[in-house]
Amino acid sequence: MDTTAERPRIFDRLSVLGDPTRSRILALLERQELTVSELCLAIQLPQSTASRHLKVLAEGGWVTARSEGTSRYYRAADPGATPGTSGRW
Repeated sequence: MDTTAERPRIFDRLSVLGDPTRSRILALLERQELTVSELCLAIQLPQSTASRHLKVLAEGGWVTARSEGTSRYYRAADPGATPGTSGRW
């Protein structure tokens, strides 16, 4: 059962996807893990712009990252990992 206190958190999380670029990034990361450089090549964005969008997605719980050597790999977060959500969509 949803409470009024939970709704704003869920709405905030979903509002992150209102940006078409972030939605495209998430769609790519659902298919495979990518570095920022690989992501920039795939969606034709400057590194700073891609990094900014990844930060917003990470803060919203949509993506996770892991480090390997000097690279950071991003992927879509597990849909059940965020309390209050039963799935990504």
